[in-house]
Amino acid sequence: MLTLLDAHLAQLCAARNQLAATRRVAPGERRAAVLYTIDVSERYASQARTLLAELNAAPRVAVGVAE
Repeated sequence: MLTLLDAHLAQLCAARNQLAATRRVAPGERRAAVLYTIDVSERYASQARTLLAELNAAPRVAVGVAE
């Protein structure tokens, strides 16, 4: 889960850094960046939901519990 979050944050930071560069922003570039961040965020949410569902479906093993 942490690896997935790290990858998502790296994508968002890359998009931000692209816009924060000391240069003139092209027309529509900010809009494209917002659409990109929406897209990667939706993919992250979908992947995170899938991963959580898989983790919830996995059998749990009690460790260190005496019967």
